[in-house]
Amino acid sequence: MPTQTAKARALVARFGGERDGAFSPGGVSISRLAERYGTPFYLYHGEMISQRVRRVREALGTEVSYSVKANPSLGVCQLIAREREAGAEVASGGELAVAQAAGFASDEIVFAGPGKTDDELRRIVDAGIYADNVESVNEIDRLAGAAGRAGKRIGVGLRINPTTQLMGSQMRMGGAATQFGIDQAELQGAVERTLSHPELILRGIHVYTATQVFDVAALLDHCRNILELGLQAADLAGRPLDMIDFGGGFGIPYFENMVDFDLDGFGEGFRDLLARYRPDPRLAGCRFLFELGRYLVADAGIYVMRVVDVKPIRGKTFVVTDGGMNHHLTATGNMGQVFRKAYPLLNLSRTDASPDVNVAVVGPLCTPLDQFGADIALTGPRVGDLIGVFYSGAYGFSASNLGFLSHPTPAEVLLWGGEEHLLRAAAEPEDVLTDQRALPLASEPDPVPLARS
Repeated sequence: MPTQTAKARALVARFGGERDGAFSPGGVSISRLAERYGTPFYLYHGEMISQRVRRVREALGTEVSYSVKANPSLGVCQLIAREREAGAEVASGGELAVAQAAGFASDEIVFAGPGKTDDELRRIVDAGIYADNVESVNEIDRLAGAAGRAGKRIGVGLRINPTTQLMGSQMRMGGAATQFGIDQAELQGAVERTLSHPELILRGIHVYTATQVFDVAALLDHCRNILELGLQAADLAGRPLDMIDFGGGFGIPYFENMVDFDLDGFGEGFRDLLARYRPDPRLAGCRFLFELGRYLVADAGIYVMRVVDVKPIRGKTFVVTDGGMNHHLTATGNMGQVFRKAYPLLNLSRTDASPDVNVAVVGPLCTPLDQFGADIALTGPRVGDLIGVFYSGAYGFSASNLGFLSHPTPAEVLLWGGEEHLLRAAAEPEDVLTDQRALPLASEPDPVPLARS
Protein backbone atom coordinates (compact mmCIF):
# COMPACT_ATOMS: atom_id res chain seq x y z
CA MET A 1 0.00 0.00 0.00
CA PRO A 2 1.33 3.49 -0.81
CA THR A 3 2.30 5.63 2.17
CA GLN A 4 0.85 9.09 2.62
CA THR A 5 4.18 10.55 1.52
CA ALA A 6 4.16 8.39 -1.62
CA LYS A 7 0.62 9.55 -2.39
CA ALA A 8 1.62 13.18 -1.99
CA ARG A 9 4.68 12.75 -4.21
CA ALA A 10 2.57 11.07 -6.91
CA LEU A 11 0.21 14.05 -6.88
CA VAL A 12 3.16 16.46 -7.03
CA ALA A 13 4.15 14.77 -10.29
CA ARG A 14 0.61 15.07 -11.67
CA PHE A 15 0.52 18.76 -10.79
CA GLY A 16 3.66 19.41 -12.79
CA GLY A 17 6.53 18.37 -10.60
CA GLU A 18 9.39 20.20 -8.92
CA ARG A 19 12.04 22.77 -9.70
CA ASP A 20 15.11 23.67 -7.66
CA GLY A 21 14.02 21.32 -4.88
CA ALA A 22 10.56 22.84 -4.39
CA PHE A 23 7.05 22.18 -5.62
CA SER A 24 6.45 23.94 -8.95
CA PRO A 25 2.95 23.15 -10.24
CA GLY A 26 2.83 23.68 -13.98
CA GLY A 27 6.30 25.15 -13.79
CA VAL A 28 5.16 27.93 -11.43
CA SER A 29 7.06 28.32 -8.17
CA ILE A 30 4.86 27.58 -5.18
CA SER A 31 6.65 30.28 -3.21
CA ARG A 32 5.80 32.84 -5.91
CA LEU A 33 2.14 31.81 -5.78
CA ALA A 34 2.17 32.11 -2.01
CA GLU A 35 3.71 35.58 -2.16
CA ARG A 36 1.26 36.74 -4.80
CA TYR A 37 -1.97 35.41 -3.28
CA GLY A 38 -1.06 35.08 0.39
CA THR A 39 -1.32 32.04 2.61
CA PRO A 40 -3.23 29.96 3.24
CA PHE A 41 -4.80 29.39 -0.17
CA TYR A 42 -6.41 26.68 -2.26
CA LEU A 43 -4.72 25.66 -5.51
CA TYR A 44 -6.57 23.73 -8.22
CA HIS A 45 -5.27 22.16 -11.45
CA GLY A 46 -7.73 22.70 -14.31
CA GLU A 47 -6.32 20.11 -16.71
CA MET A 48 -6.50 17.40 -14.05
CA ILE A 49 -10.20 18.14 -13.57
CA SER A 50 -10.98 18.11 -17.30
CA GLN A 51 -9.00 14.92 -17.84
CA ARG A 52 -10.82 13.15 -15.01
CA VAL A 53 -14.24 14.09 -16.43
CA ARG A 54 -13.27 12.72 -19.85
CA ARG A 55 -11.78 9.55 -18.40
CA VAL A 56 -14.90 8.82 -16.36
CA ARG A 57 -17.18 9.43 -19.30
CA GLU A 58 -15.13 7.16 -21.54
CA ALA A 59 -14.88 4.40 -18.91
CA LEU A 60 -18.62 4.33 -18.17
CA GLY A 61 -20.09 5.17 -21.56
CA THR A 62 -22.74 7.34 -19.86
CA GLU A 63 -23.43 10.96 -19.08
CA VAL A 64 -21.68 12.51 -16.08
CA SER A 65 -23.32 15.07 -13.80
CA TYR A 66 -21.02 17.09 -11.59
CA SER A 67 -22.19 17.32 -7.96
CA VAL A 68 -21.62 21.02 -7.43
CA LYS A 69 -21.56 20.59 -3.64
CA ALA A 70 -18.07 19.06 -3.89
CA ASN A 71 -16.58 22.35 -5.06
CA PRO A 72 -18.90 25.18 -6.14
CA SER A 73 -16.14 27.57 -7.20
CA LEU A 74 -17.36 29.17 -10.41
CA GLY A 75 -14.15 28.58 -12.38
CA VAL A 76 -14.09 24.89 -11.48
CA CYS A 77 -17.72 24.53 -12.55
CA GLN A 78 -17.01 26.38 -15.81
CA LEU A 79 -14.28 23.90 -16.75
CA ILE A 80 -16.61 20.96 -16.22
CA ALA A 81 -19.48 22.65 -18.07
CA ARG A 82 -17.19 22.95 -21.10
CA GLU A 83 -16.91 19.16 -21.31
CA ARG A 84 -19.22 17.46 -23.78
CA GLU A 85 -22.06 15.51 -22.13
CA ALA A 86 -21.24 16.86 -18.67
CA GLY A 87 -24.18 18.08 -16.62
CA ALA A 88 -24.67 19.33 -13.07
CA GLU A 89 -26.37 18.01 -9.96
CA VAL A 90 -27.29 20.80 -7.55
CA ALA A 91 -28.68 20.75 -4.02
CA SER A 92 -29.72 24.35 -3.32
CA GLY A 93 -30.91 27.51 -4.99
CA GLY A 94 -27.38 28.88 -4.66
CA GLU A 95 -25.86 25.89 -6.43
CA LEU A 96 -28.47 26.23 -9.17
CA ALA A 97 -27.36 29.84 -9.67
CA VAL A 98 -23.71 28.72 -9.86
CA ALA A 99 -24.52 25.98 -12.37
CA GLN A 100 -26.38 28.41 -14.61
CA ALA A 101 -23.61 31.02 -14.38
CA ALA A 102 -21.02 28.34 -15.21
CA GLY A 103 -22.77 27.50 -18.46
CA PHE A 104 -24.52 24.21 -17.76
CA ALA A 105 -27.55 23.89 -20.03
CA SER A 106 -30.91 23.74 -18.26
CA ASP A 107 -31.67 20.29 -19.69
CA GLU A 108 -28.38 19.03 -18.19
CA ILE A 109 -29.21 20.05 -14.59
CA VAL A 110 -30.88 17.90 -11.93
CA PHE A 111 -31.74 19.05 -8.40
CA ALA A 112 -31.59 16.79 -5.34
CA GLY A 113 -32.02 17.33 -1.61
CA PRO A 114 -34.55 16.39 1.08
CA GLY A 115 -35.64 19.85 2.20
CA LYS A 116 -36.35 22.05 -0.81
CA THR A 117 -38.06 25.31 0.05
CA ASP A 118 -40.97 26.84 -1.84
CA ASP A 119 -38.55 29.42 -3.23
CA GLU A 120 -36.25 26.67 -4.52
CA LEU A 121 -39.16 24.86 -6.17
CA ARG A 122 -40.12 28.12 -7.87
CA ARG A 123 -36.54 28.57 -9.09
CA ILE A 124 -36.48 24.98 -10.38
CA VAL A 125 -39.61 25.63 -12.42
CA ASP A 126 -38.42 29.03 -13.68
CA ALA A 127 -35.08 27.55 -14.78
CA GLY A 128 -36.77 24.66 -16.61
CA ILE A 129 -34.15 22.13 -15.49
CA TYR A 130 -34.28 18.54 -16.66
CA ALA A 131 -35.50 17.06 -13.39
CA ASP A 132 -36.23 17.79 -9.78
CA ASN A 133 -35.31 14.54 -8.03
CA VAL A 134 -38.18 14.64 -5.55
CA GLU A 135 -37.73 13.11 -2.11
CA SER A 136 -41.33 12.70 -0.91
CA VAL A 137 -44.92 12.52 -2.12
CA ASN A 138 -45.45 15.89 -0.45
CA GLU A 139 -42.70 17.37 -2.61
CA ILE A 140 -44.41 15.99 -5.71
CA ASP A 141 -47.56 17.94 -4.84
CA ARG A 142 -45.64 21.10 -3.91
CA LEU A 143 -43.67 21.00 -7.17
CA ALA A 144 -46.89 20.57 -9.16
CA GLY A 145 -48.30 23.60 -7.37
CA ALA A 146 -45.24 25.70 -8.23
CA ALA A 147 -45.40 24.62 -11.88
CA GLY A 148 -49.12 25.28 -12.04
CA ARG A 149 -48.73 28.82 -10.70
CA ALA A 150 -46.05 29.48 -13.33
CA GLY A 151 -48.07 27.91 -16.12
CA LYS A 152 -45.23 25.52 -16.93
CA ARG A 153 -44.38 21.82 -16.89
CA ILE A 154 -41.32 20.41 -15.12
CA GLY A 155 -39.48 17.11 -15.14
CA VAL A 156 -39.49 14.80 -12.12
CA GLY A 157 -37.06 12.12 -11.02
CA LEU A 158 -38.18 9.94 -8.14
CA ARG A 159 -35.38 9.57 -5.62
CA ILE A 160 -35.88 6.08 -4.24
CA ASN A 161 -34.48 4.73 -0.99
CA PRO A 162 -33.98 1.04 -1.89
CA THR A 163 -34.56 -1.83 0.51
CA THR A 164 -30.98 -3.09 0.09
CA GLN A 165 -27.85 -1.31 1.27
CA LEU A 166 -24.76 -0.74 -0.82
CA MET A 167 -22.07 -2.55 1.11
CA GLY A 168 -18.38 -1.66 0.86
CA SER A 169 -18.88 2.08 1.37
CA GLN A 170 -17.80 4.49 4.10
CA MET A 171 -21.03 6.50 4.36
CA ARG A 172 -24.49 5.13 3.62
CA MET A 173 -27.51 7.27 2.80
CA GLY A 174 -29.99 4.56 1.81
CA GLY A 175 -31.08 1.00 2.44
CA ALA A 176 -32.24 2.02 5.93
CA ALA A 177 -34.49 4.59 7.57
CA THR A 178 -32.98 7.93 6.47
CA GLN A 179 -34.19 11.39 5.50
CA PHE A 180 -33.25 10.73 1.88
CA GLY A 181 -35.69 9.65 -0.81
CA ILE A 182 -38.99 7.84 -1.10
CA ASP A 183 -39.13 4.36 0.38
CA GLN A 184 -39.03 1.66 -2.28
CA ALA A 185 -42.31 0.27 -0.91
CA GLU A 186 -43.95 3.58 -1.91
CA LEU A 187 -42.76 3.49 -5.53
CA GLN A 188 -46.16 2.75 -7.00
CA GLY A 189 -47.83 5.55 -5.07
CA ALA A 190 -45.11 8.01 -6.08
CA VAL A 191 -45.44 7.11 -9.77
CA GLU A 192 -49.22 7.43 -9.64
CA ARG A 193 -49.08 10.74 -7.79
CA THR A 194 -46.62 12.18 -10.32
CA LEU A 195 -48.73 11.06 -13.28
CA SER A 196 -51.83 12.57 -11.67
CA HIS A 197 -50.39 16.06 -12.09
CA PRO A 198 -50.49 17.35 -15.69
CA GLU A 199 -47.82 19.92 -14.74
CA LEU A 200 -45.26 17.15 -14.12
CA ILE A 201 -43.25 15.01 -16.53
CA LEU A 202 -42.05 11.72 -15.06
CA ARG A 203 -38.41 11.41 -16.16
CA GLY A 204 -37.36 8.35 -14.21
CA ILE A 205 -35.66 7.37 -11.00
CA HIS A 206 -32.68 8.48 -8.94
CA VAL A 207 -30.87 6.31 -6.38
CA TYR A 208 -27.97 7.58 -4.28
CA THR A 209 -27.25 5.49 -1.23
CA ALA A 210 -23.55 5.72 -0.40
CA THR A 211 -20.28 7.58 -0.86
CA GLN A 212 -16.60 6.65 -0.68
CA VAL A 213 -17.26 3.31 -2.39
CA PHE A 214 -14.28 1.13 -3.36
CA ASP A 215 -15.89 -2.31 -3.74
CA VAL A 216 -16.43 -2.68 -7.50
CA ALA A 217 -18.44 -5.90 -7.26
CA ALA A 218 -20.80 -4.43 -4.67
CA LEU A 219 -21.28 -1.28 -6.73
CA LEU A 220 -22.05 -3.27 -9.88
CA ASP A 221 -24.62 -5.33 -8.00
CA HIS A 222 -26.10 -2.08 -6.72
CA CYS A 223 -26.36 -0.75 -10.29
CA ARG A 224 -28.11 -3.95 -11.37
CA ASN A 225 -30.65 -3.43 -8.58
CA ILE A 226 -31.20 0.15 -9.77
CA LEU A 227 -31.85 -1.05 -13.33
CA GLU A 228 -34.40 -3.56 -12.04
CA LEU A 229 -36.03 -0.79 -10.02
CA GLY A 230 -36.13 1.31 -13.18
CA LEU A 231 -37.95 -1.45 -15.04
CA GLN A 232 -40.52 -1.62 -12.24
CA ALA A 233 -41.04 2.13 -12.47
CA ALA A 234 -41.48 1.89 -16.25
CA ASP A 235 -44.10 -0.84 -15.81
CA LEU A 236 -45.97 1.27 -13.27
CA ALA A 237 -45.82 4.31 -15.55
CA GLY A 238 -46.90 2.31 -18.60
CA ARG A 239 -44.15 3.79 -20.74
CA PRO A 240 -40.35 3.78 -21.10
CA LEU A 241 -38.26 5.80 -18.68
CA ASP A 242 -36.36 8.88 -19.84
CA MET A 243 -33.68 8.74 -17.11
CA ILE A 244 -31.95 6.51 -14.62
CA ASP A 245 -29.61 8.36 -12.26
CA PHE A 246 -27.26 5.86 -10.59
CA GLY A 247 -25.84 8.34 -8.09
CA GLY A 248 -22.10 7.90 -7.70
CA GLY A 249 -19.88 7.77 -4.67
CA PHE A 250 -16.63 6.52 -6.25
CA GLY A 251 -13.95 6.51 -3.56
CA ILE A 252 -10.92 8.76 -3.11
CA PRO A 253 -8.02 7.10 -1.20
CA TYR A 254 -7.31 9.83 1.34
CA PHE A 255 -5.78 7.64 4.02
CA GLU A 256 -3.23 4.92 4.68
CA ASN A 257 -4.05 1.43 3.37
CA MET A 258 -6.39 2.81 0.70
CA VAL A 259 -5.83 2.37 -3.03
CA ASP A 260 -7.44 4.08 -6.02
CA PHE A 261 -10.96 3.16 -7.03
CA ASP A 262 -10.73 0.71 -9.96
CA LEU A 263 -12.46 2.91 -12.53
CA ASP A 264 -11.44 0.75 -15.49
CA GLY A 265 -12.64 -2.44 -13.80
CA PHE A 266 -15.92 -0.86 -12.80
CA GLY A 267 -16.38 0.69 -16.23
CA GLU A 268 -15.88 -2.63 -17.97
CA GLY A 269 -18.37 -4.35 -15.67
CA PHE A 270 -20.90 -1.53 -15.96
CA ARG A 271 -20.77 -1.41 -19.76
CA ASP A 272 -21.40 -5.17 -19.85
CA LEU A 273 -24.29 -4.76 -17.43
CA LEU A 274 -25.81 -1.92 -19.42
CA ALA A 275 -25.47 -3.89 -22.66
CA ARG A 276 -27.75 -6.55 -21.18
CA TYR A 277 -30.43 -4.07 -20.11
CA ARG A 278 -30.29 -1.41 -22.82
CA PRO A 279 -32.26 -3.42 -25.45
CA ASP A 280 -35.29 -3.65 -23.12
CA PRO A 281 -38.06 -1.51 -24.69
CA ARG A 282 -38.86 -0.12 -21.25
CA LEU A 283 -35.51 1.69 -21.44
CA ALA A 284 -35.77 2.84 -25.05
CA GLY A 285 -34.15 6.26 -25.33
CA CYS A 286 -33.30 6.32 -21.62
CA ARG A 287 -30.53 8.63 -20.40
CA PHE A 288 -28.13 6.94 -17.99
CA LEU A 289 -26.08 9.17 -15.75
CA PHE A 290 -23.74 9.14 -12.79
CA GLU A 291 -23.49 12.13 -10.48
CA LEU A 292 -19.94 12.53 -9.22
CA GLY A 293 -18.35 15.33 -7.24
CA ARG A 294 -15.47 14.30 -5.01
CA TYR A 295 -14.15 11.84 -7.60
CA LEU A 296 -13.86 14.53 -10.28
CA VAL A 297 -12.09 17.23 -8.28
CA ALA A 298 -10.59 15.97 -5.00
CA ASP A 299 -7.13 15.05 -6.24
CA ALA A 300 -6.89 18.24 -8.33
CA GLY A 301 -6.71 20.49 -5.27
CA ILE A 302 -4.10 21.36 -2.63
CA TYR A 303 -4.54 23.49 0.48
CA VAL A 304 -1.31 25.46 0.94
CA MET A 305 -0.38 26.93 4.32
CA ARG A 306 2.74 28.52 5.80
CA VAL A 307 4.61 27.42 8.91
CA VAL A 308 4.53 30.21 11.51
CA ASP A 309 6.08 28.33 14.43
CA VAL A 310 7.87 25.09 15.27
CA LYS A 311 8.01 24.19 18.93
CA PRO A 312 9.05 21.06 20.84
CA ILE A 313 6.89 20.27 23.86
CA ARG A 314 7.55 17.28 26.12
CA GLY A 315 9.23 15.23 23.45
CA LYS A 316 6.77 16.11 20.67
CA THR A 317 7.27 18.67 17.91
CA PHE A 318 4.34 20.87 16.95
CA VAL A 319 4.35 22.58 13.56
CA VAL A 320 1.97 25.53 13.75
CA THR A 321 0.60 26.83 10.44
CA ASP A 322 -1.55 29.76 9.38
CA GLY A 323 -4.22 27.42 7.99
CA GLY A 324 -6.67 25.39 10.01
CA MET A 325 -10.00 23.65 10.43
CA ASN A 326 -11.86 26.90 9.76
CA HIS A 327 -10.67 26.68 6.13
CA HIS A 328 -10.46 22.90 5.70
CA LEU A 329 -12.78 21.15 8.11
CA THR A 330 -12.66 17.74 6.44
CA ALA A 331 -8.86 17.49 6.46
CA THR A 332 -8.83 17.93 10.24
CA GLY A 333 -11.33 15.11 10.69
CA ASN A 334 -14.06 17.36 12.07
CA MET A 335 -16.80 16.79 9.51
CA GLY A 336 -18.40 13.83 11.23
CA GLN A 337 -15.52 11.38 10.89
CA VAL A 338 -15.55 8.74 13.62
CA PHE A 339 -11.83 8.04 13.24
CA ARG A 340 -9.63 11.08 12.58
CA LYS A 341 -6.96 10.28 10.03
CA ALA A 342 -4.49 12.49 8.23
CA TYR A 343 -4.66 13.48 4.58
CA PRO A 344 -1.34 13.25 2.68
CA LEU A 345 0.85 16.24 3.63
CA LEU A 346 4.17 17.37 2.21
CA ASN A 347 6.70 20.13 2.82
CA LEU A 348 6.34 21.92 -0.51
CA SER A 349 9.37 24.12 0.10
CA ARG A 350 11.76 21.14 0.12
CA THR A 351 10.31 18.31 -1.93
CA ASP A 352 13.75 17.03 -2.89
CA ALA A 353 14.44 15.70 0.62
CA SER A 354 12.95 12.65 2.32
CA PRO A 355 10.85 13.06 5.46
CA ASP A 356 13.15 13.03 8.46
CA VAL A 357 10.92 13.85 11.41
CA ASN A 358 7.46 12.98 12.71
CA VAL A 359 5.48 15.99 13.88
CA ALA A 360 2.01 17.20 14.80
CA VAL A 361 0.72 19.67 12.21
CA VAL A 362 -1.74 22.11 13.76
CA GLY A 363 -3.51 25.32 12.83
CA PRO A 364 -3.81 28.74 14.51
CA LEU A 365 -7.18 28.27 16.20
CA CYS A 366 -7.87 28.16 19.94
CA THR A 367 -9.03 24.53 20.03
CA PRO A 368 -7.23 21.17 20.15
CA LEU A 369 -9.49 20.03 17.32
CA ASP A 370 -7.46 22.22 14.96
CA GLN A 371 -4.99 19.52 13.92
CA PHE A 372 -4.16 18.02 10.52
CA GLY A 373 -2.34 15.08 12.05
CA ALA A 374 -0.56 14.02 15.23
CA ASP A 375 2.20 11.89 13.72
CA ILE A 376 3.04 13.22 10.26
CA ALA A 377 6.30 12.36 8.51
CA LEU A 378 7.70 15.60 7.07
CA THR A 379 10.99 16.98 5.87
CA GLY A 380 12.00 18.93 8.97
CA PRO A 381 9.81 22.02 8.69
CA ARG A 382 11.15 25.49 9.34
CA VAL A 383 9.32 28.74 9.94
CA GLY A 384 8.32 30.10 6.55
CA ASP A 385 8.08 26.70 4.82
CA LEU A 386 4.94 25.90 2.84
CA ILE A 387 2.97 22.77 3.75
CA GLY A 388 0.56 21.20 1.25
CA VAL A 389 -2.57 19.23 2.20
CA PHE A 390 -3.41 17.02 -0.78
CA TYR A 391 -6.78 15.70 -2.02
CA SER A 392 -8.20 19.13 -1.14
CA GLY A 393 -10.16 19.85 -4.32
CA ALA A 394 -13.44 18.63 -2.79
CA TYR A 395 -15.25 19.61 0.40
CA GLY A 396 -12.67 22.17 1.34
CA PHE A 397 -13.44 25.90 1.23
CA SER A 398 -17.23 25.66 0.99
CA ALA A 399 -17.53 22.79 3.49
CA SER A 400 -15.72 24.63 6.29
CA ASN A 401 -16.76 26.86 9.18
CA LEU A 402 -15.16 29.91 7.62
CA GLY A 403 -16.40 32.38 10.23
CA PHE A 404 -14.87 30.61 13.20
CA LEU A 405 -12.54 32.97 15.13
CA SER A 406 -12.97 35.55 12.34
CA HIS A 407 -9.81 34.65 10.45
CA PRO A 408 -9.77 35.94 6.84
CA THR A 409 -10.96 33.49 4.22
CA PRO A 410 -8.31 32.06 1.86
CA ALA A 411 -7.80 32.71 -1.82
CA GLU A 412 -8.69 30.11 -4.46
CA VAL A 413 -6.35 29.90 -7.46
CA LEU A 414 -6.68 27.70 -10.54
CA LEU A 415 -3.90 26.73 -12.94
CA TRP A 416 -5.24 26.18 -16.44
CA GLY A 417 -3.94 26.67 -19.96
CA GLY A 418 -0.47 27.52 -18.71
CA GLU A 419 -1.77 30.46 -16.67
CA GLU A 420 -2.89 31.10 -13.12
CA HIS A 421 -6.42 32.36 -12.52
CA LEU A 422 -7.62 33.93 -9.30
CA LEU A 423 -11.08 32.49 -8.60
CA ARG A 424 -11.54 34.15 -5.23
CA ALA A 425 -9.28 36.71 -3.56
CA ALA A 426 -8.21 36.27 0.04
CA ALA A 427 -10.17 38.38 2.46
CA GLU A 428 -8.70 41.08 4.67
CA PRO A 429 -9.25 41.01 8.45
CA GLU A 430 -11.61 44.00 8.17
CA ASP A 431 -13.83 42.06 5.75
CA VAL A 432 -15.31 40.22 8.72
CA LEU A 433 -17.44 43.34 9.19
CA THR A 434 -18.92 43.13 5.69
CA ASP A 435 -22.73 42.82 5.72
CA GLN A 436 -22.89 43.19 9.49
CA ARG A 437 -25.11 45.87 11.01
CA ALA A 438 -24.04 47.89 14.01
CA LEU A 439 -26.45 49.10 16.66
CA PRO A 440 -27.44 52.77 16.29
CA LEU A 441 -25.73 53.85 19.51
CA ALA A 442 -25.07 57.59 19.46
CA SER A 443 -23.38 57.58 22.85
CA GLU A 444 -22.58 55.34 25.74
CA PRO A 445 -25.74 53.82 27.21
CA ASP A 446 -26.85 54.93 30.65
CA PRO A 447 -25.60 52.57 33.33
CA VAL A 448 -28.16 50.17 34.70
CA PRO A 449 -28.74 50.97 38.38
CA LEU A 450 -27.85 48.23 40.83
CA ALA A 451 -30.73 46.64 42.67
CA ARG A 452 -30.68 47.37 46.39
CA SER A 453 -32.06 45.13 49.07
